[in-house]
Amino acid sequence: MFVKVTKSGPRRYVKLVESFRDEAGKSRQRVIATLGRLEAVTAGESSALINGLLRVSGQPT
Repeated sequence: MFVKVTKSGPRRYVKLVESFRDEAGKSRQRVIATLGRLEAVTAGESSALINGLLRVSGQPT
């Protein structure tokens, strides 16, 4: 798994992504969780990132 920054319109998002191979053997990526907007993370609002990681792990936020 790794963290990936994607762009949708003017905003950028932080996503937790994993790589896998499909039935044909091609490498693909699937999004495990969207952790929040990059602007919030870089502005020091790390609580959004922490809440996203807690959601992925199944723990209450």
